Amino acid sequence: MNRSVGETKHPEDMQALRRLIAHLAPQCGLDLANRSAVRHFLDHDSASNRSEAIDPLLCHELRAMLILLYRLEGSSSEDLGVEGLRRLWRQHGEFLARFQG
Repeated sequence: MNRSVGETKHPEDMQALRRLIAHLAPQCGLDLANRSAVRHFLDHDSASNRSEAIDPLLCHELRAMLILLYRLEGSSSEDLGVEGLRRLWRQHGEFLARFQG
């Protein structure tokens, strides 16, 4: 059976990442419920066409977190190998430490 990492290993960590993304999205003017807006945000410069009041670094971080979340959700240990999974979880931990610490 091929299950995603989020389902088998660290569900509470995945939830923490989702909560962090949900907290940061409004600060970047992103409606997470709007799939086309999220796709546009991921496909384009995340700071372009946004208010000057929005921090472009924060939007860049949010974009990286969304990509990481989708990679974690869609990956399996068979796809990435142990080292690939460790790298993704290390990146996950860095995001959480930086924004929740």
